[in-house]
Amino acid sequence: MKFFITFIIVPLVFIVIVSYFTGSKDFIIGPNDDERKKIIKQKSIVQSWMTILLFLLTNFFYDLFNLYDERISDSSFVFPELFYLIILVVSYFIFLLINNRKMSA
Repeated sequence: MKFFITFIIVPLVFIVIVSYFTGSKDFIIGPNDDERKKIIKQKSIVQSWMTILLFLLTNFFYDLFNLYDERISDSSFVFPELFYLIILVVSYFIFLLINNRKMSA
């Protein structure tokens, strides 16, 4: 059962998620998106990854120059990777809304 979930179900779910977010018909299950929607989704993906890059660079410079606030030094995230993943997904949907409004016909 573990083999089935790991090597069959997880890749299929990944393919469905990627095909939906990109709007590409290159995958098994592709959405019926026209060129405008595909461009909007692709722009949103690039902008959300740039947002993550901005957060990571900011974190790097905070570490490099020791700019952390001492008042919050006791608190820590249990899963800091989850925080970046949430930022990535939320920024994708925010940029998707912004780009939909910009490119609405």
